[in-house]
Amino acid sequence: MALKIEDLVDTWAASPPIMYYQLKEALNNPNSAFDDFAKIISADPALTSRLLKIVNSAFYGLSSQVETISHALNIIGTNQLVDLALASAVTSKFRGIPRDLVNMEMFWMHSVATGIMAKKIGEYKKMEGADRFYLGGMLHDVGSLILFKELPEKSKRVLERCKKENMSLSLLEDETFGMDHAEVGGKVLSGWNLPERIVAVVRYHHNPMASQKFFIEASIIQLADHMVHELNIGNSGEFKIPELASNAEKLINVPEDAMAQIKEAVMENLDQTVRMFL
Repeated sequence: MALKIEDLVDTWAASPPIMYYQLKEALNNPNSAFDDFAKIISADPALTSRLLKIVNSAFYGLSSQVETISHALNIIGTNQLVDLALASAVTSKFRGIPRDLVNMEMFWMHSVATGIMAKKIGEYKKMEGADRFYLGGMLHDVGSLILFKELPEKSKRVLERCKKENMSLSLLEDETFGMDHAEVGGKVLSGWNLPERIVAVVRYHHNPMASQKFFIEASIIQLADHMVHELNIGNSGEFKIPELASNAEKLINVPEDAMAQIKEAVMENLDQTVRMFL
């Protein structure tokens, strides 16, 4: 019997990255100290090195060098470092996807650029916790990776139709699988017990107004995704630039001169940040 898409999603939802699960437990424990987080992260030397490079990069623009995970926690806080650890762990979880289906370097370039763009827009709008927009942008297309990894042949046909017929990837996914990558990603991240806001921006990044509680945040991710597609940075498998909801664009309302500065900042930070994650 063929595997149902719901079963596939439930299987992924039940298997969060181990490192994130350990960090989440520490985060939920009121008695946890920086040393507890540092011990968990330091058990993975490659992750430790990657996180320190990111923290010391232009992405954060710190004035002094950060040399240890404990120091990083003290500077940027546990939530941000846990977010970075999760983003890094997710990039490792999707190895082995056929290159003729999707170029993973290009996929993550698109994702990282969307994360940086969303963070910069959030900062411009003075949104609370603007740094967390980076994780939402970074993971917004994670549902596509699950479909690519588990259903490569069907996904390949969807991508071919998407390119040939210039159709929306989400519409073709919904027609083929019964749900699109945004819904797949949202369900999986919900199963991983990620913060409600992160789940919502991933789930509704193609339809922000459907999120009653986080429509502004989802609109920022949609705008960031749209702008990155317009800039032709990377490729997530979407051949047609996703439509931008007019009400979402009006809601965010970033003037052209400010958006030009945000785009410039994204381009300045992009190459270095992508290299660090990959």
